Amino acid sequence: MKKIVYLALFIGFALTNTSCNSDKKAQVINTFVKTYFPDAEVIANIKDGLDCDVTLNDYTQIGFDGNLFGKLEWDEVDCRHASLPTAVPAALVPVEITNYVSRIDGGQSITKIAKDNNGWDIELSNGLVIEFDKRFNVVDFDD
Repeated sequence: MKKIVYLALFIGFALTNTSCNSDKKAQVINTFVKTYFPDAEVIANIKDGLDCDVTLNDYTQIGFDGNLFGKLEWDEVDCRHASLPTAVPAALVPVEITNYVSRIDGGQSITKIAKDNNGWDIELSNGLVIEFDKRFNVVDFDD
């Protein structure tokens, strides 16, 4: 019985302890970068548990959230530290958030976006942080 438990633990550990460089995860990361940052290259990636953090050659930082099944999905894009600070690619920003930012201050760009099970956080080029719930209702402002 002990051998079965140890075998199950080993298999579980092997499935979850893959690096950001594993074929499947590397493919997800490379596809994401080529799609949204076509002129950039990955210069660093760091595994943190199931998650991977990637830095591009312009110093944009991208966080990927992993799960026990090896799936990897972006959960944060931070363009604030880019060599030329730039906006988060529009395709990554839900239209509800884009419309809200346009209404409150059309001159600002979104320089950071993060998502989780509770909603979305964005930071604008003027430093204003806005939190949204899952339904894109504003929950909090912080400047």
